[in-house]
Amino acid sequence: MSVVEQLRGQLHAVAQDANQGAASLGGFQNKFSQASQQVLALIQGSATGADRDIAEVLDAASKSLASAVDSLQIASHKCGQYAQQI
Repeated sequence: MSVVEQLRGQLHAVAQDANQGAASLGGFQNKFSQASQQVLALIQGSATGADRDIAEVLDAASKSLASAVDSLQIASHKCGQYAQQI
């Protein structure tokens, strides 16, 4: 097997792993978002610093999850494209 064939195979494997990771993380993201929204609804209107802190932490975590899903999807797509080009 040539180096190009090995690279192509490895790129396809990475693309598949990234795609599966994005799908799994996306499912977790949905569950996390629902749970976070429930927490935020329960503490809505509260004026304590701790409540504001947890709201900010949950929001930041949700944004990080979304970013990770997007990054994995982009990586999957780009690896697949590159594998097709070589």
